[in-house]
Amino acid sequence: MKLYKDFLGELFPQCERVRKVSLNAGLNCPSFCAYCNNSSFSPAAKTELPVLKQLEAGIRNVRKKNCGILAYFQSYTNTNAPVQKLREIFTPVISNSDVVGLAIGTRPDCLPTDVAELLAELSKIKPVIVEIGIQTANDETLKKINRNHTVQCSRDAALLCKNSGLVTTAHIILGLPGENMSDFINTANLVKDCGFSSIKIHPLHIVKGTRFAEEYQKGKIKLLSFEEYCKAAAEVIRIVSPDIAIERISAESPKELLIAPDWGGDRAKIGDCIGKLLDGNE
Repeated sequence: MKLYKDFLGELFPQCERVRKVSLNAGLNCPSFCAYCNNSSFSPAAKTELPVLKQLEAGIRNVRKKNCGILAYFQSYTNTNAPVQKLREIFTPVISNSDVVGLAIGTRPDCLPTDVAELLAELSKIKPVIVEIGIQTANDETLKKINRNHTVQCSRDAALLCKNSGLVTTAHIILGLPGENMSDFINTANLVKDCGFSSIKIHPLHIVKGTRFAEEYQKGKIKLLSFEEYCKAAAEVIRIVSPDIAIERISAESPKELLIAPDWGGDRAKIGDCIGKLLDGNE
């Protein structure tokens, strides 16, 4: 299994280690998914500081000797704006001497050609990682969760980025309503086929302020158990390894927002269980 730190070491060989600094560009999403409350997964979601002030504060918090800063545009959809506005947001950040590269979180339906060309232009200055939320390879699920894009859109976006010389990370969610192991396998194969460099895997979270919170409380949504999730994640890793780096095997949400599951933040336990499954010990 290829670890994300090894992937970063290949991308940034000049750095002893690389740390992400989360930024909020003040953009929005073209549609809001049934599970999404941005405050539940992005520490910068509520900030009103200008981007460069956020960056300065983040650098102060994580600065260590030989630590490279990966400026992470995490909140919302960070290519959902005209290309000139995106240029004005990204250029000052990538020009910062402490920043070794950009990581830009976005959606497949917000990566038009002119945006990909801008990101490719920036990548000639420093590496740019495009983090694409594909979530699933099931078109019916994408409709149900109000994603408003298709699996083919995910394929097209990944290919456009690859042809533009950009590094890509896939985000997927295991346990979306109605999905089973067959769906998880299809999603893993999509990630592998699209040539992503790394992957973030996490279970469906039910958080306050979302449509899924209402449906869950009415008994309309059944979540994966801890064991079911670990088996699904292990199968995904088997399919995408060793070519694709595993950046994340779970995720956590603030306690004041999280409704379920209650085990998502225990990454050590999840990692141990997945490791045993991959080794054939469970």
